[in-house]
Amino acid sequence: MTDDTNLGSSFGDKGTNVNQIAYGHPHADGILEGAREIISESAIGRALLNVQDHFKIPVSVIKGSGESGYEADMNVIFIQTSGATKTVTPEIVISYVKALREADLDKGGNKAPDPMKDVIGYAAFLHGRNLDTIVQICKFMKELSNSSYFQDLLDTLPKIGLYNVYKAYNNGASEDELYDVYADSYEAIERRGNI
Repeated sequence: MTDDTNLGSSFGDKGTNVNQIAYGHPHADGILEGAREIISESAIGRALLNVQDHFKIPVSVIKGSGESGYEADMNVIFIQTSGATKTVTPEIVISYVKALREADLDKGGNKAPDPMKDVIGYAAFLHGRNLDTIVQICKFMKELSNSSYFQDLLDTLPKIGLYNVYKAYNNGASEDELYDVYADSYEAIERRGNI
């Protein structure tokens, strides 16, 4: 027989808090509250938050450095950030907007094809969705251009590989031109794994 008095850490807590995840972020509530406050400053942001609230899509803030986004099969938004992060950052806000738009598209019927049946269609879907979410980020940013948050958000775009797309969007680029800029930026975005 084993002594299970120390199983309250990574393995669980003897059934009293079965939903606790060991890699859950210790400052998740404050981070989400701060992100929602900033996102709600924009009409696009408010509309996306309304979709989340209407469909009751939970957000899970977890410690990590991977990509944030919406997981359609689980109907959950994952936001990953360093465990040392104590408050919302511009990167989190942008990742949250991206994930909200992914959820919005999914709930609107824009579903990914099965990659086992149509790998080319699946790749086209992913790139199309990524461009759409990036355009939504650009629109969100433009709506916040007179806010106190704008400069910090703008300063973050080069770090995550989106500055050139935002600049092209602001200069009135067509959808095809935006796609070309996005394609040029895509490799840098993937290397960073930020968005």
